[in-house]
Amino acid sequence: MSITASFEGSITALAIFMLVNSITPGPNNLMLLHGSIKRGFWPCRWHMLGITLGVTIMLWLSYWGMAALIISFPAVMLIIKILGTLYLLWLTYQMAKTDFIAVVNDALKHKQQKANKVTIKIKKRFGELPLSFGQALLFQWLNPKAWTMTVVAPSLAMFHAGKPWLDNYALLAMCAIINLLSISCWAAGGHWLRKLVHLPRVMRVIHILIVLMTLYCALTLWL
Repeated sequence: MSITASFEGSITALAIFMLVNSITPGPNNLMLLHGSIKRGFWPCRWHMLGITLGVTIMLWLSYWGMAALIISFPAVMLIIKILGTLYLLWLTYQMAKTDFIAVVNDALKHKQQKANKVTIKIKKRFGELPLSFGQALLFQWLNPKAWTMTVVAPSLAMFHAGKPWLDNYALLAMCAIINLLSISCWAAGGHWLRKLVHLPRVMRVIHILIVLMTLYCALTLWL
């Protein structure tokens, strides 16, 4: 596949756009931060992969006309905003009532038992962080930030209209890699914060900040 120099600027614009939208605070990253503090980086792997695949599928559909459809029917975005807000408010409540320090200590204890080759199976409730692969993938359809990102992206870099299957796959691969690496930073940050579990006051402050930021994400959908 040949890409002419005239398209280099648009590729750069798309890459920067995806990076900024993927790495800045939002529902996905706050959920990963919360989940990785609770369970560690590795248990968040399916959550991260679900986010990236979900965003990539939405971006692929946008290249095939979904972006124009959403713009043509504002009521669709309104419904998404309402459902997304309700989910984020529910998530905020679930986060707020969690005994954060107890959960982290329990996870660390299970990790130690696993290292000692003791079989441990942690039962998770539906929607508990980190999300499963399927839950994370489906959540993207209720995430207004993901919609905004995937609807705008095609306007930044669109190659040969006659061969979208070939050209757009290169864009999708680039966007998927950028997204996965970006959200991984938040999961890694949460994993590092587990080291502060011996400082209960600090962990409580971190917990409160995450809850408030999640609530803020829900409210900013309407600003």
